[in-house]
Amino acid sequence: MTDQIQPVCDTDEMEADVTALIEACGGDPRTAIKALLAENLIQEQRIERLAASLSFGYVRGRFGVTPRRSGSSH
Repeated sequence: MTDQIQPVCDTDEMEADVTALIEACGGDPRTAIKALLAENLIQEQRIERLAASLSFGYVRGRFGVTPRRSGSSH
């Protein structure tokens, strides 16, 4: 992981979330980690698709736009 950002979160709440996740994975921490990694991959792919569509929309929106003149009195 390259980002070392610590989320602002209540420690007790985070511990409860960790416990719930491990329990949801049959009590196996390795399975819980695998589930988190899979979810992380899915979210990264969603971000990439959104970024690609945003870039296309931005470029598409730039066509046909007449640049303003800096000395315009409008």
